[in-house]
Amino acid sequence: MKLIPIALFAGVLLAASANAADAPPAGPPPQAWRSVDPANLVLIDTKYGEVAVELAPQFAPRHVARMRALIGAHFYDGQSFYRVVDGFVAQGGVGEDTASTKIRDAKLEKEWPKLKAEFDRPVGNDVAFTPLGNPDSFAPEVGHVNGFPVGRDPADKRMWIIHCPGTFAFARDNDNDSATTEFYIVIGEAPRRLDRNLTAFGRVIEGMQYIQKLERGDPDVDNGVIQDKAKRDPIIRMRLASDVPAKDRPAFQVLRTDSAFFAQVKDKRRHPAPEFYHRPPLANLDVCAVPVMVKRTGK
Repeated sequence: MKLIPIALFAGVLLAASANAADAPPAGPPPQAWRSVDPANLVLIDTKYGEVAVELAPQFAPRHVARMRALIGAHFYDGQSFYRVVDGFVAQGGVGEDTASTKIRDAKLEKEWPKLKAEFDRPVGNDVAFTPLGNPDSFAPEVGHVNGFPVGRDPADKRMWIIHCPGTFAFARDNDNDSATTEFYIVIGEAPRRLDRNLTAFGRVIEGMQYIQKLERGDPDVDNGVIQDKAKRDPIIRMRLASDVPAKDRPAFQVLRTDSAFFAQVKDKRRHPAPEFYHRPPLANLDVCAVPVMVKRTGK
């Protein structure tokens, strides 16, 4: 059977694709990796398996602090993924259930006040932005910061996390400053129209296959909220890795996106399978289709 090379596949390869066939032949040297801080590692237990999310406090410190506090209060344990739209997002939290929702939400807001939006942040020397190296349809410039796909506008000197598959963010109402507790994970085509309109502050680094197994809602009925609560997949629990005993704690390393090895990864993806193509494609990359290698290094 003849197979199309993986390098030709037009779909999005997620962060966990460490063994992608189109990666450079030699493995990354030790200095090309960085370790994920356990305080920034969220573990989501689903009935399908464990999902690991790395948080990015350098982009949205208030939202990261809220997520840590919610997890510490066991807020999400026993809640559900109540809105799952195929090719778009999986949304989790308390959900939208009954006529008493407004009363419930008022009580929630008293305990978990609305957050001021952190759609973007100033460009600064505290983070190393590595440009992708080609034009983008949604941002003046795109690239990576510590493995996170990032957009940047040199004119107003702002930068932000891009909505790629696996991006982790907070939902909100129409008011910019209305996020409280509900989160979502991008599960399909990159909804880049959401960039700088919602606060993105993390990305899935392992277990995306489990998120893809979630029960879907009908996008034409209540924006994809799953009407039958019995069909909603539960959030069994959410933890910070830093709260797990060291001997049981999962540990990860992420390829440094400012490394020479990652530059080789990008170059190879610009010129995939030259022996296969008779009409070479343009050497432009989609920032959401550039895999950032992740490896598990501990239990």
